[in-house]
Amino acid sequence: MYPESMVSHWPDSRKALWLCLLALGSAASCRRSHEKPAPVLHPFNVVVITVDTLRPDHLGCYGYKQIESPTIDRIAETGTLFENAVTQTPLTPPSHASIFTGLNPPAHKVRDTGGFILSPSIPSLASILHDRGWDTAAFVSSAVLKKRFGFDHGFDVYDDQFGRAGTGQELLEDAERRAAGTVDKAVQWVDQRGAKPFFLWVHLYDPHTPYDPPSPFRERYKDRLYDGEIAYADSELGRLMEHIRRKSPADKTILALLSDHGESLGEHGEYSHGVFLYDSTLRIAFVLSGPGVPARLRVKPQARTIDVLPTVLDLVGSAAPAGLEGVSLVPLLKGKDAETDVSYAETLYPKIALGWAELRAIRTNQWKYIRAPKPELYDLRHDPSEATNVVAEHSAEVRKFEAQLAAVGRSSGQEKVETTPLDERTLAQLKSLGYTSGFSPRSYRLDGEGIDPKDRVAVLKLIDSAEQPAYNLTESQRIGKLSEAVRIDPTNPLIYYSLGARLERSGRYDDAMRVYRSAIANGIENGRLHSRLADLLVRAGKKAEAVPEYEKSIQINPADVASQANLATVYLEQGRERDAERLFKGIAAIDPSSAAAQNGLGVLAIQRQDGTAARGYFEKAVALDPDLVEAQLNLGLLYQMAGDRPRARAAFQQFLAKASPRQYHTVIPKVRAALAQLQ
Repeated sequence: MYPESMVSHWPDSRKALWLCLLALGSAASCRRSHEKPAPVLHPFNVVVITVDTLRPDHLGCYGYKQIESPTIDRIAETGTLFENAVTQTPLTPPSHASIFTGLNPPAHKVRDTGGFILSPSIPSLASILHDRGWDTAAFVSSAVLKKRFGFDHGFDVYDDQFGRAGTGQELLEDAERRAAGTVDKAVQWVDQRGAKPFFLWVHLYDPHTPYDPPSPFRERYKDRLYDGEIAYADSELGRLMEHIRRKSPADKTILALLSDHGESLGEHGEYSHGVFLYDSTLRIAFVLSGPGVPARLRVKPQARTIDVLPTVLDLVGSAAPAGLEGVSLVPLLKGKDAETDVSYAETLYPKIALGWAELRAIRTNQWKYIRAPKPELYDLRHDPSEATNVVAEHSAEVRKFEAQLAAVGRSSGQEKVETTPLDERTLAQLKSLGYTSGFSPRSYRLDGEGIDPKDRVAVLKLIDSAEQPAYNLTESQRIGKLSEAVRIDPTNPLIYYSLGARLERSGRYDDAMRVYRSAIANGIENGRLHSRLADLLVRAGKKAEAVPEYEKSIQINPADVASQANLATVYLEQGRERDAERLFKGIAAIDPSSAAAQNGLGVLAIQRQDGTAARGYFEKAVALDPDLVEAQLNLGLLYQMAGDRPRARAAFQQFLAKASPRQYHTVIPKVRAALAQLQ
C-alpha cells in the first residue's frame, strides 16, 4: 500500500481537488469421463474429516496418555484404526490433493503450498460423488485450501470465508479460523439435509503452528500447547459428530478421519513440518468407521493417503476411476493383503522456499529410503526413530528403491516444475501463515542437487526461535537470530523475507532496504523483493528510484496487481497519464473486482476534469470494496463539491470509520473538520 507520506494536502479549491485526490488502493493424467454417471448403489452418506498437522502418537487411541481426545478415540473404537498410515508429503495442499484424487504429487501436480493449483480435469472424490448423485459440501479452516487452489471442484458448497481483521487499508481477510467457526458452518449445512445422500468434508487447522489453543485448553495444557490444540479440535469434532449422528445414523455413514501430515517437535532438528521426510511428519492418524468397517480393528500394514479415495468408493459400492495410484484398503479390513507396501513421499519445500535440495523417499513396512544429496536408509522395524543411517550397508536395497522412485515418482531424470503466480491478497494470507511460495512464477529443476537440508539444521533452529512466540524474545533478539541465519545461509529466500518484514515492523526501513538489496545481490530473483524495495523507496520519497523496482516486480510476477497499482500512482505523479491508464485498465482486465483499478481510473478522470466519469469510477470502487478508504475520501470530496451534503457526510464517515490512524494521521483531522461543517 502507499505510505502516509504520499497523501496530498487538503484541497482549498476545485483545482486543488483535481491535483490531490488519492489514487491508490493496495491493493493429469486422469481426465474426467463424459460417460453417464453410474447410479448410486448404496445411498450411504460420506464424511471426511482432516485435521491439520496431527501426530498419531498424540492421540489417546494411539496410546498417548497425556491428552483427552474422546471424539477421535470413539471413532476408532467403533471402527478401524490404521497403525501405520502415512502421507505422500508433509505439506497441506499436496497432501489433500493426494487424499482426494488417489494420486501421488507428481501425478496431480500440486507440489507445494502456494503456486500450485489442482486441475479440474483430474477426478476427485467430490466430483465423482457429485456426478453420481451426492450433495457435496466442504468447510475448510486455512487459506492454503482456498478455492483459488482448485480444491472446490465437485463441491456444491465450498466455505472458505474466515472473516476480516485489522482496520482501513490494513484490513485483510483472516488466513485461518478456529475449529468452532468451521464446525458452526458445517453443522448448519448438515442440519438442513434431506433424504439425498451427502458428502461432507470438514478441515480443521488448529494443531498447526503457532500453538495457541483457546481457554480452557490453554490453561489445561499450558506446558503442552500443541496437545491443547488437538484437545480443542477434538472437542469441536464432538459437536460436529452429534449433528451428523442425528441426521445420519452410523449404519448409513462412511466416516474417514485422518491428518494430512504430522509435526516434528524438534526431532532431527526440525520444529514443524515440510523440510524433512522422517516419520515425525510422514506418519498420520487414520481411523475409518461405517458399514463394512469392522469395529475395534487395528490394521498394522502400511496405509497411504492415496488409498482414501478408492477405499471410500469401494465402501459405498461405487467404481473408482482408472489410473489411480492408490488402492482400496477394504481387503485389509478382511485380513487380506493390499498393495500398499510401497509408499512414495516428497517435499519440494526445501527447494522452493529455502533454496536447498528437494527430498524424495520410498517407505515400506520395513524400510525408509530418502533420496538426498547425502542419501539415507533406515530399518523402521529395528530403528523406528530413524536414528541410524544404514545406507552404506544395503546397496542392493538402495538400487531397488531408486528404481521405485523412478517409477512411482516419475523422476528417472531431471524434472521441471512450474509455479503459478498469485494475487497480492492470497500472497498476504499465505505470508501470514509463514509460506512464501507463489511470490513469482518460476521454474524449478528437480535434480536432487544443492544444499542438503540436514546440513542446515542450525538455520532451522534460528528461524524457529525468531518466529515462534513461545521463545519470548525481544524484537531486537529475533532480528539478531535472523541476521545470523542470513550470514550462515545467504542464498535462503525465506530468511530475507522474514528479516526484512521484522525490520519494517520495527521502523528500520533503511536496514530493510539493505536486506532486500542484499538478497537480490545474492541471486534471489523474486518479484516480492523488488516490490517491497519499491514500497520502501516510495516511503523515503525516492519515487523515481521506485519505478524500475516496481517495473521489475511486475515483469517477474504479472499477477502482482498491488505493485501495478502503486506504479500507476507514481506514473500519475510524474505526469505519465497514459502509462498510468494502461496499468489501471490492465489491472481491471486481470481482476474485474479490483476496487483499486476503479479508484485509479477515477483519479485520471479528475485530472481530465471529467467529474461525472470520476464519480462513476469512485462509486464502483466503493461498491466493490467499501473498505477502500481512498475511494471513500475521493467520493466524499466530489459529493461535497456537488452540494450533495448527505452523501458527502456518509462517505466521510465511512472514511473515518475505516482509515488507519497511523497511515492517515495528517488527513483525518481535516476530514473531521469538513464533516463538522457538513453537519
